[in-house]
Amino acid sequence: MVQATAMAAPQPDPYARVVHRFATAGKLDAARMMLSWDAQTNMPAGGAYARGEQMAAITEVSADLIGSHAAGDELGEAEAMANALAPEERADLSEMRRVHAHAAAVPKELVAAKSRASQALQAVWRRAKPENDWAAFEPGFVELLGITREIAHAKAEALGTSPYAALIDEYDPGVGEALIDPIFAELAAFLPGVIAEVRERQAAWPAPIPFGATPIDKQAALSHQLALAIGHDPDHFRIDQAPHPFSVPHSPGDVRFTTRYDVENPKFAVAATLHEAGHAMYEFNLPRDFAFRPGGMARGMTAHESQSLSLEKMAGRSREFLGWLAPRMGAAFGGVGEARFSVANVLNTWRRLDDGYIRVEADELSYPLHVILRYRLEQALLGGDLEPAGVPAAWNELFAKMLGRTPPDLAHGPLQDIHWAMGMLGYFPNYAMGSMLAAQIFERATADDPDILPALGRGDFQPYFAWVKPRVHERASLTSFDALVRDATGASLSADAFKRHVKRRYLDEAAP
Repeated sequence: MVQATAMAAPQPDPYARVVHRFATAGKLDAARMMLSWDAQTNMPAGGAYARGEQMAAITEVSADLIGSHAAGDELGEAEAMANALAPEERADLSEMRRVHAHAAAVPKELVAAKSRASQALQAVWRRAKPENDWAAFEPGFVELLGITREIAHAKAEALGTSPYAALIDEYDPGVGEALIDPIFAELAAFLPGVIAEVRERQAAWPAPIPFGATPIDKQAALSHQLALAIGHDPDHFRIDQAPHPFSVPHSPGDVRFTTRYDVENPKFAVAATLHEAGHAMYEFNLPRDFAFRPGGMARGMTAHESQSLSLEKMAGRSREFLGWLAPRMGAAFGGVGEARFSVANVLNTWRRLDDGYIRVEADELSYPLHVILRYRLEQALLGGDLEPAGVPAAWNELFAKMLGRTPPDLAHGPLQDIHWAMGMLGYFPNYAMGSMLAAQIFERATADDPDILPALGRGDFQPYFAWVKPRVHERASLTSFDALVRDATGASLSADAFKRHVKRRYLDEAAP
Protein backbone atom coordinates (compact mmCIF):
# COMPACT_ATOMS: atom_id res chain seq x y z
CA MET A 1 0.00 0.00 0.00
CA VAL A 2 1.44 3.31 -1.07
CA GLN A 3 0.60 6.30 1.10
CA ALA A 4 -0.94 9.14 -0.90
CA THR A 5 0.99 12.38 -0.96
CA ALA A 6 -1.01 15.26 0.52
CA MET A 7 -1.81 17.84 -2.10
CA ALA A 8 -1.81 21.51 -1.16
CA ALA A 9 -5.20 23.12 -1.64
CA PRO A 10 -5.19 25.51 -4.58
CA GLN A 11 -4.91 29.11 -3.46
CA PRO A 12 -7.51 31.60 -4.64
CA ASP A 13 -6.25 34.29 -6.96
CA PRO A 14 -5.46 37.72 -5.47
CA TYR A 15 -8.77 39.24 -6.57
CA ALA A 16 -10.78 36.38 -5.05
CA ARG A 17 -8.87 36.77 -1.76
CA VAL A 18 -9.55 40.48 -1.51
CA VAL A 19 -13.19 39.97 -2.50
CA HIS A 20 -13.58 37.50 0.36
CA ARG A 21 -11.97 39.93 2.80
CA PHE A 22 -14.14 42.90 1.88
CA ALA A 23 -17.33 40.85 1.50
CA THR A 24 -16.81 39.46 5.00
CA ALA A 25 -16.48 42.99 6.31
CA GLY A 26 -19.65 43.90 4.41
CA LYS A 27 -21.54 41.06 6.05
CA LEU A 28 -20.36 42.18 9.46
CA ASP A 29 -21.51 45.70 8.68
CA ALA A 30 -24.91 44.30 7.65
CA ALA A 31 -25.12 42.57 11.05
CA ARG A 32 -24.19 45.84 12.75
CA MET A 33 -27.00 47.59 10.85
CA MET A 34 -29.46 44.96 12.07
CA LEU A 35 -28.32 45.56 15.65
CA SER A 36 -28.90 49.28 15.07
CA TRP A 37 -32.38 48.56 13.67
CA ASP A 38 -33.19 46.51 16.77
CA ALA A 39 -31.86 49.27 19.04
CA GLN A 40 -34.32 51.73 17.53
CA THR A 41 -37.34 49.45 17.29
CA ASN A 42 -37.26 46.73 19.97
CA MET A 43 -34.35 47.05 22.39
CA PRO A 44 -35.22 48.05 25.97
CA ALA A 45 -33.87 51.45 26.97
CA GLY A 46 -31.47 49.84 29.43
CA GLY A 47 -29.75 47.86 26.70
CA ALA A 48 -27.69 50.75 25.36
CA TYR A 49 -24.45 49.74 27.11
CA ALA A 50 -24.49 46.14 25.88
CA ARG A 51 -25.49 47.18 22.37
CA GLY A 52 -22.72 49.74 22.25
CA GLU A 53 -20.17 47.06 23.19
CA GLN A 54 -21.54 44.63 20.61
CA MET A 55 -21.44 47.20 17.83
CA ALA A 56 -17.99 48.41 18.84
CA ALA A 57 -16.69 44.83 18.67
CA ILE A 58 -18.07 44.37 15.16
CA THR A 59 -16.61 47.72 14.15
CA GLU A 60 -13.14 46.75 15.42
CA VAL A 61 -13.14 43.41 13.61
CA SER A 62 -14.34 45.05 10.40
CA ALA A 63 -11.68 47.76 10.71
CA ASP A 64 -9.02 45.05 11.03
CA LEU A 65 -10.31 43.32 7.92
CA ILE A 66 -10.40 46.31 5.59
CA GLY A 67 -8.03 48.84 7.12
CA SER A 68 -5.03 46.67 7.98
CA HIS A 69 -1.66 46.47 6.23
CA ALA A 70 -2.64 42.96 5.14
CA ALA A 71 -5.70 44.36 3.39
CA GLY A 72 -3.52 46.94 1.65
CA ASP A 73 -1.08 44.25 0.53
CA GLU A 74 -3.87 42.06 -0.85
CA LEU A 75 -5.33 45.04 -2.69
CA GLY A 76 -1.95 45.73 -4.24
CA GLU A 77 -1.65 42.13 -5.43
CA ALA A 78 -5.15 42.25 -6.95
CA GLU A 79 -4.47 45.61 -8.59
CA ALA A 80 -1.38 44.11 -10.25
CA MET A 81 -3.66 41.71 -12.14
CA ALA A 82 -6.37 44.29 -12.86
CA ASN A 83 -5.93 43.98 -16.64
CA ALA A 84 -7.15 40.38 -16.39
CA LEU A 85 -10.37 41.42 -14.64
CA ALA A 86 -13.73 42.28 -16.16
CA PRO A 87 -14.69 46.00 -16.11
CA GLU A 88 -17.17 45.48 -13.25
CA GLU A 89 -14.52 43.66 -11.23
CA ARG A 90 -12.06 46.51 -11.77
CA ALA A 91 -14.74 48.95 -10.60
CA ASP A 92 -15.33 46.80 -7.52
CA LEU A 93 -11.60 46.77 -6.83
CA SER A 94 -11.45 50.54 -7.13
CA GLU A 95 -14.22 50.86 -4.54
CA MET A 96 -12.32 48.51 -2.23
CA ARG A 97 -9.31 50.81 -2.47
CA ARG A 98 -11.47 53.83 -1.56
CA VAL A 99 -13.00 52.03 1.42
CA HIS A 100 -9.54 50.84 2.53
CA ALA A 101 -8.20 54.41 2.38
CA HIS A 102 -10.93 55.55 4.77
CA ALA A 103 -10.47 52.62 7.15
CA ALA A 104 -6.66 52.72 7.16
CA ALA A 105 -6.60 56.42 8.00
CA VAL A 106 -8.19 55.98 11.45
CA PRO A 107 -6.99 53.80 14.36
CA LYS A 108 -9.55 51.08 15.03
CA GLU A 109 -9.63 52.10 18.71
CA LEU A 110 -10.95 55.52 17.66
CA VAL A 111 -13.60 53.96 15.44
CA ALA A 112 -14.70 51.70 18.31
CA ALA A 113 -14.79 54.69 20.68
CA LYS A 114 -17.09 56.48 18.26
CA SER A 115 -19.38 53.46 18.09
CA ARG A 116 -19.66 53.28 21.88
CA ALA A 117 -20.18 57.03 22.30
CA SER A 118 -22.80 57.22 19.58
CA GLN A 119 -24.79 54.30 20.94
CA ALA A 120 -24.84 55.91 24.38
CA LEU A 121 -25.79 59.32 22.98
CA GLN A 122 -28.66 57.88 20.94
CA ALA A 123 -30.19 56.57 24.17
CA VAL A 124 -29.80 60.05 25.71
CA TRP A 125 -31.28 61.68 22.60
CA ARG A 126 -34.43 59.55 22.78
CA ARG A 127 -35.08 61.00 26.24
CA ALA A 128 -33.76 64.51 25.67
CA LYS A 129 -35.78 65.28 22.54
CA PRO A 130 -39.28 65.04 24.06
CA GLU A 131 -38.02 66.84 27.16
CA ASN A 132 -36.30 69.66 25.19
CA ASP A 133 -33.20 68.99 27.27
CA TRP A 134 -30.06 70.20 25.48
CA ALA A 135 -28.21 70.18 28.79
CA ALA A 136 -28.66 66.40 28.97
CA PHE A 137 -27.60 65.94 25.33
CA GLU A 138 -24.65 68.33 25.29
CA PRO A 139 -22.02 66.38 27.32
CA GLY A 140 -22.32 63.30 25.13
CA PHE A 141 -22.29 65.45 22.02
CA VAL A 142 -19.12 67.16 23.18
CA GLU A 143 -17.45 63.75 23.54
CA LEU A 144 -18.74 62.42 20.23
CA LEU A 145 -17.90 65.61 18.35
CA GLY A 146 -14.35 65.46 19.70
CA ILE A 147 -13.96 61.91 18.40
CA THR A 148 -15.53 62.85 15.06
CA ARG A 149 -13.14 65.78 14.67
CA GLU A 150 -10.18 63.45 15.27
CA ILE A 151 -11.48 61.03 12.67
CA ALA A 152 -12.17 63.84 10.19
CA HIS A 153 -8.67 65.26 10.52
CA ALA A 154 -7.05 61.83 10.18
CA LYS A 155 -9.05 61.11 7.04
CA ALA A 156 -8.41 64.57 5.63
CA GLU A 157 -4.66 64.07 5.96
CA ALA A 158 -4.83 60.66 4.28
CA LEU A 159 -7.19 61.74 1.48
CA GLY A 160 -5.77 65.21 0.87
CA THR A 161 -9.07 67.00 1.54
CA SER A 162 -10.64 69.23 4.16
CA PRO A 163 -11.92 67.47 7.31
CA TYR A 164 -15.56 68.07 6.36
CA ALA A 165 -14.98 66.90 2.78
CA ALA A 166 -13.43 63.70 4.15
CA LEU A 167 -16.59 62.98 6.14
CA ILE A 168 -18.82 63.72 3.14
CA ASP A 169 -16.74 61.35 1.00
CA GLU A 170 -17.37 58.51 3.43
CA TYR A 171 -21.12 58.75 2.76
CA ASP A 172 -21.20 60.27 -0.70
CA PRO A 173 -18.12 59.76 -2.89
CA GLY A 174 -18.15 62.06 -5.89
CA VAL A 175 -20.34 64.65 -4.18
CA GLY A 176 -17.90 67.03 -2.53
CA GLU A 177 -17.98 70.63 -1.41
CA ALA A 178 -16.98 71.77 -4.91
CA LEU A 179 -20.28 70.39 -6.22
CA ILE A 180 -22.40 71.17 -3.15
CA ASP A 181 -21.40 74.79 -2.49
CA PRO A 182 -22.51 76.35 -5.80
CA ILE A 183 -25.78 74.38 -5.83
CA PHE A 184 -26.57 75.39 -2.26
CA ALA A 185 -25.72 79.02 -3.02
CA GLU A 186 -28.03 78.90 -6.04
CA LEU A 187 -30.85 77.40 -3.99
CA ALA A 188 -30.42 79.89 -1.15
CA ALA A 189 -30.79 82.71 -3.67
CA PHE A 190 -33.63 81.13 -5.69
CA LEU A 191 -35.97 79.62 -3.10
CA PRO A 192 -37.03 82.58 -0.91
CA GLY A 193 -38.49 84.49 -3.86
CA VAL A 194 -40.32 81.44 -5.22
CA ILE A 195 -41.64 80.58 -1.75
CA ALA A 196 -43.03 84.10 -1.40
CA GLU A 197 -44.68 83.87 -4.82
CA VAL A 198 -46.24 80.48 -4.06
CA ARG A 199 -47.50 81.66 -0.67
CA GLU A 200 -49.20 84.60 -2.34
CA ARG A 201 -50.87 82.24 -4.82
CA GLN A 202 -51.96 79.77 -2.14
CA ALA A 203 -53.47 82.53 0.00
CA ALA A 204 -56.46 82.45 -2.37
CA TRP A 205 -56.99 78.70 -1.91
CA PRO A 206 -59.55 77.38 0.60
CA ALA A 207 -58.08 76.16 3.87
CA PRO A 208 -57.48 72.41 3.83
CA ILE A 209 -59.96 70.30 5.77
CA PRO A 210 -58.08 68.39 8.50
CA PHE A 211 -58.05 64.62 8.10
CA GLY A 212 -58.76 64.26 11.81
CA ALA A 213 -57.38 61.93 14.45
CA THR A 214 -56.55 58.55 12.92
CA PRO A 215 -55.80 55.41 14.95
CA ILE A 216 -52.33 53.97 14.45
CA ASP A 217 -53.59 50.57 13.33
CA LYS A 218 -55.45 52.18 10.42
CA GLN A 219 -52.38 54.18 9.43
CA ALA A 220 -50.25 51.01 9.62
CA ALA A 221 -52.66 49.17 7.33
CA LEU A 222 -52.40 51.94 4.72
CA SER A 223 -48.59 51.95 5.03
CA HIS A 224 -48.58 48.23 4.27
CA GLN A 225 -50.87 48.80 1.27
CA LEU A 226 -48.53 51.50 -0.04
CA ALA A 227 -45.49 49.23 0.27
CA LEU A 228 -47.27 46.59 -1.79
CA ALA A 229 -48.31 49.13 -4.42
CA ILE A 230 -44.68 50.26 -4.72
CA GLY A 231 -43.73 46.68 -5.46
CA HIS A 232 -42.32 45.27 -2.22
CA ASP A 233 -42.75 41.53 -1.80
CA PRO A 234 -44.62 40.60 1.42
CA ASP A 235 -42.19 37.68 1.90
CA HIS A 236 -39.27 40.09 1.97
CA PHE A 237 -40.29 43.23 3.89
CA ARG A 238 -41.52 44.45 7.24
CA ILE A 239 -42.41 47.90 8.55
CA ASP A 240 -41.81 48.95 12.16
CA GLN A 241 -42.08 52.16 14.16
CA ALA A 242 -39.12 54.32 15.19
CA PRO A 243 -38.74 57.87 16.52
CA HIS A 244 -36.87 58.78 13.33
CA PRO A 245 -37.87 56.78 10.21
CA PHE A 246 -35.07 54.87 8.47
CA SER A 247 -34.41 51.85 6.28
CA VAL A 248 -31.82 49.10 6.81
CA PRO A 249 -29.15 48.77 4.08
CA HIS A 250 -26.82 45.95 3.05
CA SER A 251 -29.18 43.00 3.65
CA PRO A 252 -30.21 41.55 0.28
CA GLY A 253 -33.74 40.18 0.38
CA ASP A 254 -34.31 41.23 4.02
CA VAL A 255 -36.12 44.54 3.60
CA ARG A 256 -36.76 46.42 6.84
CA PHE A 257 -37.84 50.02 7.11
CA THR A 258 -39.60 52.10 9.70
CA THR A 259 -42.08 54.91 9.82
CA ARG A 260 -43.58 57.04 12.55
CA TYR A 261 -47.29 57.33 13.25
CA ASP A 262 -48.86 60.52 14.56
CA VAL A 263 -52.54 60.14 15.45
CA GLU A 264 -53.17 63.82 14.68
CA ASN A 265 -51.16 63.88 11.44
CA PRO A 266 -51.70 60.75 9.29
CA LYS A 267 -50.10 62.53 6.33
CA PHE A 268 -46.68 62.08 7.93
CA ALA A 269 -46.83 58.29 7.96
CA VAL A 270 -47.86 58.23 4.29
CA ALA A 271 -44.93 60.45 3.31
CA ALA A 272 -42.45 58.57 5.52
CA THR A 273 -43.59 55.21 4.18
CA LEU A 274 -43.13 56.33 0.57
CA HIS A 275 -39.72 57.76 1.45
CA GLU A 276 -38.34 54.72 3.26
CA ALA A 277 -39.90 52.28 0.78
CA GLY A 278 -37.98 54.12 -1.94
CA HIS A 279 -34.71 53.61 -0.08
CA ALA A 280 -35.59 49.96 0.48
CA MET A 281 -36.42 49.31 -3.18
CA TYR A 282 -33.01 50.67 -4.22
CA GLU A 283 -31.37 48.23 -1.80
CA PHE A 284 -33.56 45.35 -2.99
CA ASN A 285 -32.61 45.94 -6.62
CA LEU A 286 -28.84 46.09 -6.12
CA PRO A 287 -26.95 43.36 -8.05
CA ARG A 288 -26.88 40.16 -5.97
CA ASP A 289 -23.64 39.04 -7.67
CA PHE A 290 -21.83 41.87 -5.87
CA ALA A 291 -23.73 41.62 -2.58
CA PHE A 292 -21.82 42.82 0.51
CA ARG A 293 -18.94 44.07 -1.64
CA PRO A 294 -18.05 47.76 -2.02
CA GLY A 295 -18.93 47.72 -5.71
CA GLY A 296 -22.33 46.23 -4.94
CA MET A 297 -23.36 49.00 -2.55
CA ALA A 298 -25.56 51.94 -3.49
CA ARG A 299 -23.71 54.76 -5.28
CA GLY A 300 -23.57 57.04 -2.25
CA MET A 301 -26.25 58.80 -0.29
CA THR A 302 -27.22 61.45 -2.86
CA ALA A 303 -28.17 58.63 -5.23
CA HIS A 304 -29.92 56.84 -2.37
CA GLU A 305 -31.84 59.92 -1.32
CA SER A 306 -32.88 60.56 -4.91
CA GLN A 307 -34.70 57.23 -4.84
CA SER A 308 -36.57 57.94 -1.62
CA LEU A 309 -37.50 61.46 -2.73
CA SER A 310 -38.53 60.26 -6.18
CA LEU A 311 -41.27 58.30 -4.43
CA GLU A 312 -42.12 60.67 -1.59
CA LYS A 313 -42.03 63.99 -3.44
CA MET A 314 -41.80 63.55 -7.21
CA ALA A 315 -44.30 60.69 -7.55
CA GLY A 316 -45.97 60.97 -4.15
CA ARG A 317 -47.03 64.61 -4.56
CA SER A 318 -48.00 64.32 -8.21
CA ARG A 319 -51.59 65.08 -9.11
CA GLU A 320 -51.89 61.59 -10.60
CA PHE A 321 -50.76 59.68 -7.51
CA LEU A 322 -52.75 61.83 -5.08
CA GLY A 323 -55.83 61.16 -7.18
CA TRP A 324 -55.25 57.45 -6.56
CA LEU A 325 -54.35 57.92 -2.88
CA ALA A 326 -57.34 60.07 -1.80
CA PRO A 327 -60.09 57.41 -1.96
CA ARG A 328 -57.78 54.85 -0.37
CA MET A 329 -57.16 57.17 2.56
CA GLY A 330 -60.94 57.53 2.90
CA ALA A 331 -61.41 53.76 2.83
CA ALA A 332 -58.54 53.06 5.24
CA PHE A 333 -59.41 55.83 7.69
CA GLY A 334 -63.19 55.42 7.68
CA GLY A 335 -64.19 58.47 5.66
CA VAL A 336 -65.36 57.19 2.28
CA GLY A 337 -66.99 59.99 0.30
CA GLU A 338 -66.21 62.67 2.87
CA ALA A 339 -64.87 66.04 1.70
CA ARG A 340 -61.72 65.68 3.80
CA PHE A 341 -60.69 62.76 1.59
CA SER A 342 -61.66 64.32 -1.70
CA VAL A 343 -58.94 64.55 -4.32
CA ALA A 344 -59.09 68.35 -4.16
CA ASN A 345 -58.56 68.41 -0.38
CA VAL A 346 -55.78 65.80 -0.41
CA LEU A 347 -54.04 67.73 -3.19
CA ASN A 348 -54.51 71.00 -1.30
CA THR A 349 -53.06 69.44 1.86
CA TRP A 350 -50.03 67.84 0.17
CA ARG A 351 -49.14 70.85 -1.95
CA ARG A 352 -49.62 73.47 0.78
CA LEU A 353 -46.44 75.25 1.89
CA ASP A 354 -45.94 74.84 5.60
CA ASP A 355 -44.91 77.12 8.44
CA GLY A 356 -43.27 74.34 10.40
CA TYR A 357 -39.83 73.65 11.79
CA ILE A 358 -39.27 69.94 11.14
CA ARG A 359 -37.12 68.92 8.18
CA VAL A 360 -38.84 65.60 7.52
CA GLU A 361 -42.24 67.31 7.45
CA ALA A 362 -41.17 70.25 5.29
CA ASP A 363 -42.71 71.14 1.94
CA GLU A 364 -40.70 70.64 -1.25
CA LEU A 365 -39.58 74.25 -1.51
CA SER A 366 -38.53 74.76 2.10
CA TYR A 367 -36.86 71.36 2.46
CA PRO A 368 -33.50 72.28 0.89
CA LEU A 369 -33.22 75.31 3.17
CA HIS A 370 -33.52 73.05 6.23
CA VAL A 371 -30.60 71.05 4.86
CA ILE A 372 -28.45 74.06 3.99
CA LEU A 373 -28.86 75.26 7.59
CA ARG A 374 -27.46 71.97 8.92
CA TYR A 375 -24.67 72.02 6.34
CA ARG A 376 -23.48 75.42 7.50
CA LEU A 377 -23.67 74.49 11.17
CA GLU A 378 -21.73 71.28 10.56
CA GLN A 379 -19.00 73.16 8.72
CA ALA A 380 -18.71 75.43 11.75
CA LEU A 381 -18.71 72.50 14.18
CA LEU A 382 -16.00 70.62 12.27
CA GLY A 383 -13.94 73.76 11.81
CA GLY A 384 -14.05 74.65 15.51
CA ASP A 385 -15.95 77.88 14.92
CA LEU A 386 -18.95 76.51 16.81
CA GLU A 387 -19.08 74.37 19.95
CA PRO A 388 -22.06 72.31 21.17
CA ALA A 389 -23.02 74.86 23.84
CA GLY A 390 -23.63 77.44 21.12
CA VAL A 391 -25.67 75.23 18.78
CA PRO A 392 -29.19 76.13 19.99
CA ALA A 393 -28.61 79.88 19.59
CA ALA A 394 -26.81 79.45 16.26
CA TRP A 395 -29.63 77.20 15.01
CA ASN A 396 -32.32 79.72 15.91
CA GLU A 397 -30.43 82.63 14.40
CA LEU A 398 -29.83 80.85 11.08
CA PHE A 399 -33.34 79.40 10.95
CA ALA A 400 -34.84 82.87 11.37
CA LYS A 401 -32.56 84.26 8.68
CA MET A 402 -33.30 81.51 6.15
CA LEU A 403 -36.92 80.61 6.91
CA GLY A 404 -38.25 83.72 8.62
CA ARG A 405 -39.32 82.21 11.93
CA THR A 406 -37.82 80.88 15.18
CA PRO A 407 -38.37 77.33 16.47
CA PRO A 408 -40.53 77.22 19.60
CA ASP A 409 -38.36 74.67 21.40
CA LEU A 410 -35.36 72.35 21.01
CA ALA A 411 -37.40 69.38 19.82
CA HIS A 412 -38.31 71.55 16.83
CA GLY A 413 -34.71 72.73 16.57
CA PRO A 414 -31.35 70.97 16.94
CA LEU A 415 -32.76 67.95 18.78
CA GLN A 416 -35.20 66.97 16.03
CA ASP A 417 -32.79 64.68 14.11
CA ILE A 418 -30.96 61.60 15.34
CA HIS A 419 -27.97 62.15 13.03
CA TRP A 420 -25.72 64.09 15.41
CA ALA A 421 -26.41 61.54 18.14
CA MET A 422 -25.13 58.92 15.69
CA GLY A 423 -22.02 60.95 14.90
CA MET A 424 -23.13 61.33 11.27
CA LEU A 425 -21.63 64.73 10.49
CA GLY A 426 -21.22 65.07 6.73
CA TYR A 427 -24.40 63.13 6.01
CA PHE A 428 -26.97 65.95 5.83
CA PRO A 429 -25.94 67.51 2.49
CA ASN A 430 -27.18 64.48 0.57
CA TYR A 431 -30.78 65.26 1.50
CA ALA A 432 -30.85 68.42 -0.60
CA MET A 433 -28.51 67.06 -3.25
CA GLY A 434 -30.83 64.05 -3.45
CA SER A 435 -33.73 66.43 -4.10
CA MET A 436 -31.83 67.84 -7.05
CA LEU A 437 -31.09 64.38 -8.42
CA ALA A 438 -34.65 63.14 -7.85
CA ALA A 439 -35.98 66.00 -9.97
CA GLN A 440 -33.38 65.40 -12.67
CA ILE A 441 -34.05 61.65 -12.81
CA PHE A 442 -37.83 61.98 -12.71
CA GLU A 443 -37.83 64.64 -15.43
CA ARG A 444 -35.85 62.38 -17.75
CA ALA A 445 -37.80 59.23 -16.82
CA THR A 446 -41.20 60.81 -17.53
CA ALA A 447 -39.90 62.24 -20.80
CA ASP A 448 -38.61 58.82 -21.88
CA ASP A 449 -41.76 56.96 -20.76
CA PRO A 450 -44.97 59.04 -20.94
CA ASP A 451 -46.88 56.26 -19.13
CA ILE A 452 -45.10 56.77 -15.79
CA LEU A 453 -47.44 59.52 -14.55
CA PRO A 454 -50.68 57.91 -15.81
CA ALA A 455 -49.56 54.65 -14.18
CA LEU A 456 -49.16 56.44 -10.84
CA GLY A 457 -52.80 57.44 -11.23
CA ARG A 458 -53.54 53.70 -11.17
CA GLY A 459 -51.28 53.12 -8.15
CA ASP A 460 -48.73 51.43 -10.39
CA PHE A 461 -45.05 52.26 -9.78
CA GLN A 462 -43.69 49.61 -12.11
CA PRO A 463 -43.14 51.81 -15.20
CA TYR A 464 -40.96 54.12 -13.09
CA PHE A 465 -38.96 51.21 -11.65
CA ALA A 466 -38.61 49.63 -15.09
CA TRP A 467 -36.89 52.84 -16.16
CA VAL A 468 -34.76 53.51 -13.08
CA LYS A 469 -33.72 49.96 -12.12
CA PRO A 470 -31.22 49.37 -14.97
CA ARG A 471 -30.04 53.00 -15.02
CA VAL A 472 -29.44 53.50 -11.29
CA HIS A 473 -30.20 50.54 -9.01
CA GLU A 474 -28.41 47.75 -10.86
CA ARG A 475 -25.32 49.87 -11.55
CA ALA A 476 -24.67 50.10 -7.80
CA SER A 477 -21.16 51.52 -7.17
CA LEU A 478 -19.73 49.99 -10.32
CA THR A 479 -19.47 53.42 -11.93
CA SER A 480 -18.67 56.91 -10.68
CA PHE A 481 -21.38 59.21 -9.38
CA ASP A 482 -21.03 61.69 -12.23
CA ALA A 483 -21.06 58.94 -14.87
CA LEU A 484 -24.16 57.42 -13.28
CA VAL A 485 -25.98 60.76 -13.39
CA ARG A 486 -24.86 61.66 -16.91
CA ASP A 487 -25.70 58.24 -18.32
CA ALA A 488 -29.16 58.26 -16.71
CA THR A 489 -30.17 61.87 -17.36
CA GLY A 490 -27.86 63.22 -20.06
CA ALA A 491 -26.22 65.85 -17.84
CA SER A 492 -24.17 66.26 -14.68
CA LEU A 493 -26.04 67.09 -11.49
CA SER A 494 -27.34 70.65 -11.16
CA ALA A 495 -30.30 72.52 -9.67
CA ASP A 496 -31.86 73.20 -13.07
CA ALA A 497 -34.39 70.33 -13.16
CA PHE A 498 -35.44 71.01 -9.56
CA LYS A 499 -36.06 74.68 -10.33
CA ARG A 500 -38.15 73.76 -13.38
CA HIS A 501 -40.06 71.21 -11.33
CA VAL A 502 -41.09 73.51 -8.48
CA LYS A 503 -42.11 76.31 -10.85
CA ARG A 504 -44.18 73.89 -12.91
CA ARG A 505 -45.85 72.18 -9.94
CA TYR A 506 -46.41 75.18 -7.67
CA LEU A 507 -46.87 78.08 -10.08
CA ASP A 508 -48.02 76.67 -13.42
CA GLU A 509 -50.33 73.78 -12.51
CA ALA A 510 -54.01 74.49 -11.87
CA ALA A 511 -55.09 75.05 -8.27
CA PRO A 512 -56.78 72.12 -6.48
